[in-house]
Amino acid sequence: MKNWRWLRGIGLGILLASSATAIQAAELRPLQPLQLAQSYTDLVAVSLFQHYLAGYPAPVLTEGMSPREIDAIQFTFVRRLIEEAGSVVGYKAALTNSTAQEQAGISHPLYGFLLEDMLLDSGATLPIRFGTRPQAEGDLMVRVGSADINQAETDLELLAALDAVIPFLELPDLVYQENASVNAGALVAVNVGARFGIVGDPVDLAADESGLEQLANIRVVLHNDQGQFLAEGDSTALLDHPINSVRWLRDTLQTQGVDLRPGDLLALGAVTSRVSLESDTDIAGIEAQYFGLDGEDSIDLDVSFELPETDD
Repeated sequence: MKNWRWLRGIGLGILLASSATAIQAAELRPLQPLQLAQSYTDLVAVSLFQHYLAGYPAPVLTEGMSPREIDAIQFTFVRRLIEEAGSVVGYKAALTNSTAQEQAGISHPLYGFLLEDMLLDSGATLPIRFGTRPQAEGDLMVRVGSADINQAETDLELLAALDAVIPFLELPDLVYQENASVNAGALVAVNVGARFGIVGDPVDLAADESGLEQLANIRVVLHNDQGQFLAEGDSTALLDHPINSVRWLRDTLQTQGVDLRPGDLLALGAVTSRVSLESDTDIAGIEAQYFGLDGEDSIDLDVSFELPETDD
């Protein structure tokens, strides 16, 4: 398993500083309805987090909540998750195609936080039931090379502020009960399902039109351990071009007061459809092949799953 601790924990200070401010404010004011609402969001966050840790399907607890309340739940959820999975090393875009957005009742992507212990080397082994409702999907990741990304205007300027593209086989967790009506708010509340991901070696990106073309022509194919086809897709699934997903993440984080820094990892969304990994599956492993990343050869990632023992 790769040691990703060389990646700086960019979000921890922001999260803890915000927490301290909120605690101080609560101590200085008498109890009021807004504070009661804040207490309720904390209870919802703790309940969802406990379901996440236990791998037990959660009910949807966010119906009727405002975006501000949903953000508060995600904040508390991630703050607790940091204690289990290490510091923030990047960000994840989700629902980067129109079909997924429509199903969630929105017209834009969502984002979550990536923590250091979520990221595993190719060849890692996990229990097949690594989450409540485990999934797999072929994603794509880039790495920030320069803080200039925060002022970049054109696609080429954004590209120049990246120093690598990285294959990323995400292993998300849907968390909620199978028949639950999961909307955008419910997804945000559980950090858009971030759980694990298999990370490949970084591939250099040229800071010119050829780099944009490289990003636009990546194909990902998933097979099971028996070589059977599972899913495929190409990088146009990422808001029509991966650089658009980079821009969306950058812009959205800036509205939250967060600037990107060199070394930050940006998972740009799902290139393939999701593959279910429920406990009764016979999939003992997945291989992801990435074409177009590094010349004519494919770059392969794989993960193995420990299947539950069955009675003869």
